[in-house]
Amino acid sequence: MNVFIYTLGCKVNEVDSELYAQELRARGARIATDLVDADAVIVNSCSVTGRAQAQSLQFVRRALRQQPDRPVFLTGCGAALLRLTRGDIPAGATLVAMQDRSEVASQVLGVSPTADSGEAWIQASLVRAGRRNRVDVRVQEGCDNMCTYCVVPFVRGTRLSSKTVATAVDEVLGLARLGVHEVVLTGTELGKYRSGDATLTDLVEMLLSALESEGLTCRLRLSSLNPDAITPQFASLYERHSLLCPQLHVPLQSGSDAILERMCRPYTTADLCERVERLRAIDPSFSVTTDLIVGYPGEQEGDADQTLELLRCVRFTKVHIFPYSSRPFTPAANEVPLPPAVVSLRVHQARDVAAGASIAYAQQFIGRTVRIISEKAAEMVAEGYSEYYLWTEATARDGQEAMERDRFYDVAVRNVRHDGERIILSGTAI
Repeated sequence: MNVFIYTLGCKVNEVDSELYAQELRARGARIATDLVDADAVIVNSCSVTGRAQAQSLQFVRRALRQQPDRPVFLTGCGAALLRLTRGDIPAGATLVAMQDRSEVASQVLGVSPTADSGEAWIQASLVRAGRRNRVDVRVQEGCDNMCTYCVVPFVRGTRLSSKTVATAVDEVLGLARLGVHEVVLTGTELGKYRSGDATLTDLVEMLLSALESEGLTCRLRLSSLNPDAITPQFASLYERHSLLCPQLHVPLQSGSDAILERMCRPYTTADLCERVERLRAIDPSFSVTTDLIVGYPGEQEGDADQTLELLRCVRFTKVHIFPYSSRPFTPAANEVPLPPAVVSLRVHQARDVAAGASIAYAQQFIGRTVRIISEKAAEMVAEGYSEYYLWTEATARDGQEAMERDRFYDVAVRNVRHDGERIILSGTAI
């Protein structure tokens, strides 16, 4: 059987899809690379915004329309939200509940679940990497922050659960031994990782020590952390371990303390700036990416101006900008929304300021050397992310052999440019 997996949303969803694919392969199925070749389809959906939910259901309908007799399975947060709201499931699709993710492969193949399918999903580990040289490893699930705009606690649950240290270390070492060059630790609320007495700082320390003791060159990167998780002890990891990439995603959501308080976010703008300064005291080039919600109900012009000023001040590497999207069950959904024209204007303003700040950040790398993992290679050019999470194009120097995929390259940076929503460095492989 050929199974096509379509994934929307966050890194946690991407890990779920990798695990679905892994179990399907173990049972003899093949993962299709094109919808038209599939005998069955899994749509791993997202519900963080109304647009993501709509895109998820749109793809389900597309799959059903192209081949009505082909089974389509809807999983993920979008499926969970449909259950909660008792929304209409596209006729012909099968909805798989969040708590039944371990049985997805069994349902797709029409067989009985394996004996260990009841094992906690959080403990499931990736044992192969395919062609990916940067692999996400989920070590935590659940979020109990209950921010006023966010539906995630309703669809993924408020119960916090974490992968054991031993399981996480075995998984990362196994991937590194297979030749994976970078592992990204991820979770719904990664900063709240707890396994026994072990905190996230303890886990990262043990992972890095294990990699170093075996002489493995696999880089370790962390995904998203709220500012309160960036303690002095955590920050010191970047001082002591060269395999830990100097980049973090630190959610902002708003540059106005008044709006952050109304959102029930667990920090202030001063907290965020202090944590960024803490990281840049260790590495002045430390890369920070962020999320921004524009047009939250009640946002005044002064709130928007404060946000723009913070974007200029912090110089984020990349800002993911979202217009506010009302979500079911959230307190903000009961508030009066801003006029769409106002939200649209503020989105454009934020994008312009963010782009300028990102360029200013990236220009510091001109004349310096960064290290990339080549994800693309063609003749004399290789491309990939640097340790600072900047997409970098490397041109072979005179007399060098053709560039290869899945290799480390040191790149002497010569130029910086803005390409759509992405900053790109370019230079010569050395």
